[in-house]
Amino acid sequence: MKFYNVKLKKSLDINENEIEIITLSNGRPAAKAEIIIDGENHKLFKILSKTEAEKNQKQK
Repeated sequence: MKFYNVKLKKSLDINENEIEIITLSNGRPAAKAEIIIDGENHKLFKILSKTEAEKNQKQK
């Protein structure tokens, strides 16, 4: 899944096994991941459409 890192100003492709699908307080699905790039820990967050969330949950 692609995430955009604001600090690095580039898109990153994250493996599906490193992504956690969560539900926001308003009911929207979202994905979050934590990765280490060049020794720095980066937290990534992406709001998903319902179809994207269903597709990612079926793959796990």
